[in-house]
Amino acid sequence: MAEAETIGDALDLSEIRLEMPGYVELVLSLVIIWGFGDAVSTLVAATVAGPSLEANPWIRLLLVHHPLLMVALKGAVVLYAGVVLLECRSVVERVPGWRAWFLGVIGLGTAVVLTNVYVGLVAVAAV
Repeated sequence: MAEAETIGDALDLSEIRLEMPGYVELVLSLVIIWGFGDAVSTLVAATVAGPSLEANPWIRLLLVHHPLLMVALKGAVVLYAGVVLLECRSVVERVPGWRAWFLGVIGLGTAVVLTNVYVGLVAVAAV
C-alpha cells in the first residue's frame, strides 16, 4: 500500500455481497433465539437469581414447580410456531413488511435473552 493510498482504496470490496436473509433463515433464527436462547437464559437467570424475578407469571409458576417444564413449554411453543410459519410461507410472504416483522421479533428476542443474561450476571456479582 502506497503512502497516498487510503485503506478503502487498498481493499478490494467488489467481491463482498450482502444478501437479505431468506424466509427459512429468518424462521430458523426466530426458533433459535426464542426457543433455545430464551429457555437457556431464563434457566440461567432463574438458577442464579431465583424464579421470583421472572416477569411472566405462567413461566414463573413452571420454574417454581420444575424448571424442565418451562423448557418443554417454550420448546413446544417455538416448535409449533416454526412449523406453522414454514407451512404458511406463501401467505406470510404476501404481507407487506414481513421481513421487517421477522427482524423486529428476532431483535426483541435477542433483547430478552440479553436481559436474562444480565439478570444472571448481576445476581452472580451480588453474591
